[in-house]
Amino acid sequence: MVDYYYFSAATYGSAEVAGVAMLVVAGAISLAAVVPVLAVLRWFGPKLANTRIMPFFVSLLVANVLQAIGTLINSRWVTERNVVAGHLCSAQGGIKQAGNVGMALWSFVLSLHVFMLLFVRRLTLSTLNSWVLLLAGWFLVAFVVAIGPTAIQTADRGPYFGPTGYWCWITHNYPREQFFLEYFFEFLSAGLSFCLYTAVLLRVRGNLVRTSGKWHLRFVPSGERWRLAIRRDAVDGCMMQVATRMVWYPVAYTILLLPVTIARFVAFGGHDVPFRATIFADFVFNLQGVVNVALLLATRRFVPDTASLPLFAPRQRVSMSSPEAYGITPFVLPPKDADSAEKGVAAGAEAEKEKESPAPMYVSASADDVVRAASGGPVEGAELALARSDSTSSTSSTDSANSQTPLVLHIR
Repeated sequence: MVDYYYFSAATYGSAEVAGVAMLVVAGAISLAAVVPVLAVLRWFGPKLANTRIMPFFVSLLVANVLQAIGTLINSRWVTERNVVAGHLCSAQGGIKQAGNVGMALWSFVLSLHVFMLLFVRRLTLSTLNSWVLLLAGWFLVAFVVAIGPTAIQTADRGPYFGPTGYWCWITHNYPREQFFLEYFFEFLSAGLSFCLYTAVLLRVRGNLVRTSGKWHLRFVPSGERWRLAIRRDAVDGCMMQVATRMVWYPVAYTILLLPVTIARFVAFGGHDVPFRATIFADFVFNLQGVVNVALLLATRRFVPDTASLPLFAPRQRVSMSSPEAYGITPFVLPPKDADSAEKGVAAGAEAEKEKESPAPMYVSASADDVVRAASGGPVEGAELALARSDSTSSTSSTDSANSQTPLVLHIR
């Protein structure tokens, strides 16, 4: 991918043979890791399918395959100890560009989709929209690769794809295209992904709140974070789990891209980059496939299953006359019979009429009941006593991540 040697081709010496062979090994390892996962991806079950993440994961892995294939072509140059211009050289340049741009694009799309899924909590792509986005993304990748040799290449500047030192890529006669048609996508993807996941983490930690239609940052002392845990519903808890683990995708992508970035800017400054530094940067970057597979296996169980979440969108209004009043969203501890429910509602209505000072909501249950309730099981003998005096508290907009209603558990 990286081109720091501004001449048409190079004859391999012993050091060059060893260095480029290491890149071939990295490509082979990535290919061996990604292909089996693509073959058995159905094993990842309905979780990825429910969130529409599956097509984007597949696209990211396909981009890893393209990158690995482009790197494996270097074995031909190692065998011949020379880079030879021709159809294979041009194919290597196009395949490597497609893989690198594809990884940048689908890494960002994955970050954006998880951001919308967790931060907004209301937007899930339909099957049609998923396919439209998928086709549009791959069309963009194909367009970026094809526009060079078909529209940008000129006779004066020579071939668009060709030998660029110790492998083939966009030739040095097209420096702007090298940056804007590949490096730009990679840097933009890494930067935007970090911004998206930072916003998610701040949101679920309670530092980023929305009041009166505007977003504000606030500091939450460590001694008061337990209040956020009480006010956080099951979806927010799921958001925290996913965000703190899925954030490693852009982190890993940026870390693997960092050596290439440093070497690239050194070259932009007019300085020579040592051959060993070039090999190291490309070796690290060619491990993208291995790292993505490892992250996929490690974070699979933390991807939310939207079909099983109790309430995917935050409940905006809760009335005391509604059965949903028996608990805090979405952990509802229902009474064991209808009479108890009516008594609970009557108690709430009476408290509203008296307009006393706001009182907390008490739930009396055994420890086993609490465990069963949290796991979705039946609750026996749970007694509810609801006391709310301010009528506006039952009709005001309640954000489950920022709710001010306390919950006190008395364990028998």
